[in-house]
Amino acid sequence: MTNPKPSSSRVSGLLQVIERSAGSGLDDKNVENVAQATAKILRMLGQQEKTLTESILRKSKVSQSLVTLLMTTQDVALHLNTVHILVYIASSSNSKCTRLVRQGAPHALLRSVAATSRVRPLLEELCLHQHLLLIKLSSKEKKLALKARLCGVVTITLDLAKQCINNIDLSSPLLQVLKIYATNHSNSLSLVKNGVLTLIERYFSMYGKQNIAVFRHALELYTQVLAIRSNALKAAANGATRRMLDLFNYWTDLDKLHKFVHIRKSILNSIKHLVGNESGRKALIKSDGISILYATAKQSDEMRQEIQRNCSTQTSSDFKLRVTVNTADIYKKTDTTNPNGKAIDNLALTCSQIIRKSMPKVCLPIPSLHGPVYFDEPSLEPADPYLLQDYKEDGDEEEEDPPEEVPLTLTNVEDFLKFFPELTDYQNNKIILDQLAEYRKEYVNLVPQTPSNSQNELSDERSDTGPISVVVKQVQNGSSQSLRSQNSPRSSGSDPLRKISNNGCENNISQRSVTSKRSCRNLRSVTNSLNSLTLSDSPVLTSNYSPPPAKAVKHFVKVAAPDMYSHRPPHYLEQLYDPIQSVQRTLMLLDIARAVHPETLINRVAYDQDELVKTEEPTSHAESNVKWDPTLRRCKILPSIPQTRLTADPPLDVLSQHMNEENSTGTVNIPILQFESRIECGNLRKAIQVRIFEYDLVLNSDIGSTRHHQWFYFEVHNMVADFPYRFNIINCEKSCSSFTQGMQPLLYSAHDALTNGMGWQRCGKRICYYKNNFVRKASEDTGRASAAQNMYTLTFTICFPHSHDTCYIAYHYPYSYSSLQAHLLEVQHLHGINSVLRRQTLCTSVGGNPVDLLTITQFPSPHSKSTLNAINDREYVVLSARVHPGESNASWIMKGVINFLISDHDKAQQLRNKFVFKIIPMLNPDGVINGSHRCSLLGLDMNRQWINPHPNLYPSLYHTKGLIQLLVALGKRPVLYCDFHGHSRKKNVFMYGNITQPSENATVKLLPTILDIHAPAFSFSNCCFTVEKSRESTARVALWRQFGITRSYTLESSYCGADQGLYKGCQLGTQHLEEMGAKFCEGILIMSSADQPCCLSEDTDEDEDSYFSSDSDDSEDDDDSSA
Repeated sequence: MTNPKPSSSRVSGLLQVIERSAGSGLDDKNVENVAQATAKILRMLGQQEKTLTESILRKSKVSQSLVTLLMTTQDVALHLNTVHILVYIASSSNSKCTRLVRQGAPHALLRSVAATSRVRPLLEELCLHQHLLLIKLSSKEKKLALKARLCGVVTITLDLAKQCINNIDLSSPLLQVLKIYATNHSNSLSLVKNGVLTLIERYFSMYGKQNIAVFRHALELYTQVLAIRSNALKAAANGATRRMLDLFNYWTDLDKLHKFVHIRKSILNSIKHLVGNESGRKALIKSDGISILYATAKQSDEMRQEIQRNCSTQTSSDFKLRVTVNTADIYKKTDTTNPNGKAIDNLALTCSQIIRKSMPKVCLPIPSLHGPVYFDEPSLEPADPYLLQDYKEDGDEEEEDPPEEVPLTLTNVEDFLKFFPELTDYQNNKIILDQLAEYRKEYVNLVPQTPSNSQNELSDERSDTGPISVVVKQVQNGSSQSLRSQNSPRSSGSDPLRKISNNGCENNISQRSVTSKRSCRNLRSVTNSLNSLTLSDSPVLTSNYSPPPAKAVKHFVKVAAPDMYSHRPPHYLEQLYDPIQSVQRTLMLLDIARAVHPETLINRVAYDQDELVKTEEPTSHAESNVKWDPTLRRCKILPSIPQTRLTADPPLDVLSQHMNEENSTGTVNIPILQFESRIECGNLRKAIQVRIFEYDLVLNSDIGSTRHHQWFYFEVHNMVADFPYRFNIINCEKSCSSFTQGMQPLLYSAHDALTNGMGWQRCGKRICYYKNNFVRKASEDTGRASAAQNMYTLTFTICFPHSHDTCYIAYHYPYSYSSLQAHLLEVQHLHGINSVLRRQTLCTSVGGNPVDLLTITQFPSPHSKSTLNAINDREYVVLSARVHPGESNASWIMKGVINFLISDHDKAQQLRNKFVFKIIPMLNPDGVINGSHRCSLLGLDMNRQWINPHPNLYPSLYHTKGLIQLLVALGKRPVLYCDFHGHSRKKNVFMYGNITQPSENATVKLLPTILDIHAPAFSFSNCCFTVEKSRESTARVALWRQFGITRSYTLESSYCGADQGLYKGCQLGTQHLEEMGAKFCEGILIMSSADQPCCLSEDTDEDEDSYFSSDSDDSEDDDDSSA
């Protein structure tokens, strides 16, 4: 006979009893009544009484009364009933859990646990439901672990777990609650101190396959406790690594059907924490753990590859078509055939992570971090004021606030007049000199002369023509900058720096100073003649000018084919490479196999520049001669010495030999690849053949430095077509790279260039970037922290199109110094070019290479009446590029700027009539020629030397500032300065500017806004305008502060591609970069014609701080790995 349904009035009466008792307090009679009421409510809930259920869950007053009862009652039966009802409420929904947390249920429950734990015998049922309720509330109470420690419950729960180790029902919730408590650092340390590690190992021995739930909760608690480094260290010292490895072997042998993957994954997570310290790693290696984990990872990876092969193509029964399936669907297929498919994949990933963390760290296979070639630095007198203040590398010191008055030492500004043919050719020089004299007269007395300024030994012989002291007028940002007088030597535009070696013979520093370490330190010489430099006349270079060969510190043996045959971009857009995530783990397992099975490796050196430098002959140095061919009406870059002529057809005899070998033996004899990087812009130090089709490559650091391994460019031949060659560049420094975002390296085939004129093309599959087990030798890394730094591997696979072709592989489209000279010489031979362009040598670099200066404007006829006014009314724009030699994309943009400005386009003519463009297309030719990525021959970042550049160490920076100082002295402050750069982490093309006041917002942001509208590759959302302290010595900030150039920018272009606009999803090629240069010029024209700066009167929030925070990786000049 069934019980009658309770009425709603009876339900209300029971709930009112609970509410009244919570409000009025409890005596013995009330306790009995409330206990009976709660017991009846529990029976109704067991019968799933709808009316009661709705009332309890709907009324918050009921749950509040139950929480109050939990805190006040001491009756065991009432306590148990109350906890039962609260468990029911918490299990109903997340919102009810949240309500209980707000009503103080966690605190009341913890007090309840502390109170009832003292009752003997132990109330197991009450203890069980208390801890079940704690598990329910923990998802909503983030401070439960802290409150448990304050209530003293952590140790109580641990004691309960020790007492109830044989109670299967109670052990599981106790272990779960202990895991929650262990999320607090102090609780975790306390648990270990009170023996939780020993307790867990007892659980491991008692429970296993008999009760998987309890065993799994014990594993999860163990993993959580070991997340604290000190706990893991203590466990590893007690042999926990070996025991967990044995446990993993046991479950691996037991789990043939992959039903317990979650158990194995939990064990691996514990091992992952244990190998975070040295003792744990040693124990894993001693126990042969790397081989065990490698076998597991390889097995699961083979399973994934088999599923991928089955899922990648499907044959349609109706049309017999092969339909490609998305790689993301592989997991779906895996889960269909095996419920633990994705878990197996994660298992392999964890194994790989443990192995990579545990493998011994090894040094790079090179004798030293310093490259085999170095530059013999010019020595300076100890009294030279530039010593110690500029001759430091980024990161050597903590950055200080910039001085209020930034010094700039220059020679007489009159000496720079020769770089302004647009002024000196069309008006009387006396007028200009009078202006400068008036400028000096007005401001020279503001700078006091000191004995060190006037009595320096370097200026005794020419005191009448020494440096002047001037103060620049009040600049727009409100700060007056002084030009402090210092008796530094006068800079030279073309006279070579000279040095005296130990044997007394003079050597031109522009020549190749030294090539090997055999003669390294004995050539550090005194260079007193640095003090006698004088400015040359620097005449305008005509079309008859023959550029001198590039002068390099390295020994070049040939001229690269891309320089001789140039580059023609493809007629199609090259899509970003879509990386397959699973490939990286497969390639990493191949790297791990080197340590597990070293007998399978070849390890044969295919190229070693260190050895070649020792044996090379200086007389065989190959120079690039830039010659004008009047027949073809173009420039040629020719080698100075005979070299092997490239042909369109591979050598037939070699191919026949391979074919014969294949027919006779059944296999093809694969020859070893031959490498060469002793070419202009080349960078490859060593190549090691690891397997038949796999090579490890080591890059050179920048000359004079031990860092900046990013730019690579080398020749390779002796290949066999259509075979996948894998290249691993093993000494990359940055933790992330654009190669993980779809960027591909570049390939140039001499065969294709000769047959169909093809140029550089994006290539490479299976591209990955990951941390390896190579480290830098901290002892050789001068000026850095003593800890060893991990290196990263860039790996890619290339199938060469032709056998025995001569190919070139590069980081980005190379643009050599010889290519620049050839381009400028072709420009000089254009018809009527003298009316728009003047080419001069601004100065000579430290390595002896001329630094070009281009003046582009509409030069009027000397007989025109409006000539003087036409020139005087024009504003100046100063552009520069390639201060960082590895950023070749900056040169391609600059090429687009030059080509557009000298063209017959209407907008180009308007620009020439409005502006005078001063262009320095290559600020650091030495670094470009010698294949450096970021530094000059001195091993320093030139873009950190703009505040006070030394005229002998950084002549191109010194002379560039001299040009701008002269313009300021003449009242012609440049309206725009822009320095072109490349960016290795962000996509698109964007700009950095300087905004410190709201009034500057519209002016500075106008040009980027225009470019965002008109240039397809430009993205305003990537632009930022914060002035960081770490960028004070860059061109953008230094010229803005010292000369008040409000529109002082850095234009950054991605090595990779675009993620917005017309080129979204495509890699940027040379045609897009040149187009960006043209659009940049058009933007200047639109900017000059704009009456109002659109709607930019107020600053906008574009997450600028996130881009320019001091710890952000996406900041200006991000290629500085030392920053």
